[in-house]
Amino acid sequence: MMNSSPSPYPFGPATVADILLDGVNEHPERVALVDGDESWTWRELDDAVANLSLHIRERQALCWDVANSATAVIGALATFRAGGIWVGHSSHEDRERLEPLLGPIDVVSSIDAVCDGPSFPPVAIDPHGLAAVTFTSGTSGRPKAVAHSQHGLLCPALVSIDVEPPEANERIGTPLNLGILNMLVLGPLSSLVRGSTYVCMSNTHADGFATDVARHGVTRTFVVPTMLHDLVDAHDAIPTKLASLRRIIVGGSSATATLLSTFTESYGVRPTLSYGLSEAPTGVVRESLDDPIGSGRGYPLPHVSVDVIDKDDAGIGEIVLSPASEGPWANCWTGTLGYLGEPDRTEALFRGGRIHTGDLGRIDADGALSVTGRRSSLIIRGGKNVDPIEIETRLRNAPWISEALAVGVADERLGMRVGVLVVPLPTRPNLTAEPGGELARELTSLAGVPIDEVAIVDELPRNELGKPIRQVPPSTWRRDGTLDS
Repeated sequence: MMNSSPSPYPFGPATVADILLDGVNEHPERVALVDGDESWTWRELDDAVANLSLHIRERQALCWDVANSATAVIGALATFRAGGIWVGHSSHEDRERLEPLLGPIDVVSSIDAVCDGPSFPPVAIDPHGLAAVTFTSGTSGRPKAVAHSQHGLLCPALVSIDVEPPEANERIGTPLNLGILNMLVLGPLSSLVRGSTYVCMSNTHADGFATDVARHGVTRTFVVPTMLHDLVDAHDAIPTKLASLRRIIVGGSSATATLLSTFTESYGVRPTLSYGLSEAPTGVVRESLDDPIGSGRGYPLPHVSVDVIDKDDAGIGEIVLSPASEGPWANCWTGTLGYLGEPDRTEALFRGGRIHTGDLGRIDADGALSVTGRRSSLIIRGGKNVDPIEIETRLRNAPWISEALAVGVADERLGMRVGVLVVPLPTRPNLTAEPGGELARELTSLAGVPIDEVAIVDELPRNELGKPIRQVPPSTWRRDGTLDS
C-alpha cells in the first residue's frame, strides 16, 4: 500500500457502508435509485441494503453476477455495509486462484439467494481493510487482482463534489458494466455520495442508450469512445433524446478531435476526456473545458500528484502517481492496496513510494498531462481491454497453428481492432483470410474474443533479439489477408 497512514477526507462519509446516511437524514423521500419502472427512495434503499447486509458475513467474498440493475447496486452496497468483499466479474479460473487468499467466492445472481441464508450480527467497518477486488488484464497472460479499501473507493466521488458540485435534480447513469469496479465507483457510488439519483442503464447501442437518457432525464453519464461514434452516426434518428445531458465523461484514448467536435455540434454537449486506471481507482486526470476540443491534455484532480520520470529527449516518460501534498486533499489518497497474491508485482507497482502506471506521457509548462502511449501491449477494443497473450495462448492450442501473434490495428470507431498474424502448419493449406470470413470466425471461436483481421504469414515479424514485434504498422495489412513486406 502506497499511503498506509492517510489523512481523513475533508468532508463526507468515512466508509462506503455509510454513504446512504446523509441522504436518509436530509431527504429520505427523495428518489435515490431508478431501475426501469421501479424506484427506491433514500429510506427504501437504505432499508433494502440493511436487510440484505444482515445475511452477509464479515469478509465474505461475493461476486454479483447480475446485469446492470437495482440488484447490482443493492448487492454491492450491502456487501460493503456487512464488511464483506465485493469481487468484480471474472472468469472461474481467476476466482479459483484467489480462493486460497479470500476463501470461497460466492457467485450470486439474486438478492433472494442471499437472504435465504443465515443472518449475522453487524460489524464495525475498517475503512482501510480489503473491501473490493477487480481484475485487469496484463501482459503476463493472466489478469491481476487489484485490491481496494472502502476509504479508497470513496475518493473519486468525494473529489467529484469538490471539482463539480452536484446540480439540482442531478441524475447519473452509465450503461457500462457495473461488474467492473471503476464503473461501480463512477456510477452508483458517486451518485449516492453526491446525493443524486442513480439510474440503472444497460443498453450501449445508440438508440437504446438515447431512449434511456430521455426516459429518465439522465444529466450525467460515462461512456467509451465507441458509443460516441455510434451516437454521431445515429444522430438523424435521435436528434433530441440526449437533451437532458449536461455532462458526458469519456474514458479511453481513441476519441479523436474530429469525433469530439462532431458530437458536440450534433448534441450540444461537449464530451470530457478522462485518464485513469484500475489501481487508482478510476480517474486521476481530467480534460479542462477551457482547452480546445481534442487538445489531448488533462489536469490532475486535486487528490493526486502526477509526475513523469525517466524522460527521453522529448520529455516523454513513465507516468507515476502519489498523494497530493498540498491543499485540503493532502495525503488523503491511498490508491490500490496492491495485487492479491502477487507480492513481487505489488512491490514493483509501489517502488519509490509512488504508483507506476506503465503508461507514457509528458507534462507541459502549464502542468497539464498528455498521455502518449498505452501501457503494455493491451489492445483496447471499444473500451474493453483485450489481452494479446491470452489470445495467442488459446490459438496455439489449435492443432493446425504453429505460431500466432495478436496485435492492435487502428480503427476510428473502436479505437483498435484485434488483428492476428497466423503461421499455419502444412495440415491447413490454401487458407484464405478475407475480413469477416470463415477463418476469422473460426479464430474468434478459438480465442473467445472478436478477431477482426487475419493475416496468414510464413513467419512472425521479429526484432534483432528474436522477439515478435507487436506494433505492426496498419499500412502493412492487406485486404487479402497478407502483409506487405
